[in-house]
Amino acid sequence: MAVKRAAAAIVKKGTMLPARPRLGAGHLTPSGKPVRIVANTAKEAALPENWQFTVLRQEARSRRLILEGQAHPPYARPYHDPLFFFAVSGPDFLSLEVSRDFDGERLLHYLAGLLGPPAAPPRVQVGGSQLDEEGALLLVEWHFPPARRGEMIQRLGEILGRALP
Repeated sequence: MAVKRAAAAIVKKGTMLPARPRLGAGHLTPSGKPVRIVANTAKEAALPENWQFTVLRQEARSRRLILEGQAHPPYARPYHDPLFFFAVSGPDFLSLEVSRDFDGERLLHYLAGLLGPPAAPPRVQVGGSQLDEEGALLLVEWHFPPARRGEMIQRLGEILGRALP
């Protein structure tokens, strides 16, 4: 409630708030209601989806493949902090965590187009204060039969642009 009052006070003073993407079905809001991202403009909807990835850390364990890296969107970001991702592939699942911001949501939308729809809409993980969503993450999971794990790892490697164990 305090956040809404602060935002209303800023708008009353005439200060512009940064544009936020409109939401529709498929993602979760902080209240837990499912929504999905809708492009703000026709120009955004027409953007080419050619994300680039940099894997910073890769750790292969007996039943897990753990990846940490950065995703680079196909458009100029208005800020300079990197978009980090954290992925874990288990015997029958792939989980991915990204920042809960416009670029993180766009990345999940892009990956859903390549990997198919996730098992459930993204969940929001908030670190710190519930009123301050700074540092919040989106967590999404894909499930697959254990016999298709190799195929999923290969597909993930193609998306990331590198061979994975």
